[in-house]
Amino acid sequence: MEKTSKGIFEFLCYQMQKLDERKINVEQLKAQSGAAKQLNNLLKYELDRAKAVQKFKDISIREIEN
Repeated sequence: MEKTSKGIFEFLCYQMQKLDERKINVEQLKAQSGAAKQLNNLLKYELDRAKAVQKFKDISIREIEN
């Protein structure tokens, strides 16, 4: 899966198609869409963080990876 909002959207569309074809059930789709929502939230956070760093050159944002 492509790690962009577009990639997440395409993945969810594909999963809904699989639901229509009864290859997965509603509970599986719910779990996958919940994970996709969290991925999208993380992408939004990273975008907001990058905007803040660009706008405020002297801002100190802690690295969440550390």
